[in-house]
Amino acid sequence: MKDRGRKPGYVSAIHAVVDRLFVYGTLRTGQTARSLIANHVVRWEPATTRGQMFAFPMGYPGIVEQGEAPVVGELVWLRDLAAAFALLDAYEGEDFKRTLKQVQRADGTTDWAWCYVLADPLTITLGDPIPDGDWVRYWEASLG
Repeated sequence: MKDRGRKPGYVSAIHAVVDRLFVYGTLRTGQTARSLIANHVVRWEPATTRGQMFAFPMGYPGIVEQGEAPVVGELVWLRDLAAAFALLDAYEGEDFKRTLKQVQRADGTTDWAWCYVLADPLTITLGDPIPDGDWVRYWEASLG
């Protein structure tokens, strides 16, 4: 493919726009790993996406894209994307992959955001399904 005179550091329009991350588990507000990204968060709001969510015995959830169940979480706007995603990619490890997903914002509009989904869909056999897609509710109920 021809370079078409693009300068070093060129970013496509779609990547320039996607400074958002959909979080649904330990990175949500008030959860154990939120401090990991706190310095990168510009703002956040409640949001949902679609898929299937599973809780794992190690104390975190994962989702697969297959399925139409609701997944409850937050849409987070990030700054310093290179640093934020380097940190997040290391945190999520090889068990998760970062992918673009459509999310529904609290006001009903849709947006694109990065989201970490299970890299191997067969991993779900190790977890318990969370039909309502709200890991925070599930986790708090399991503690009580």
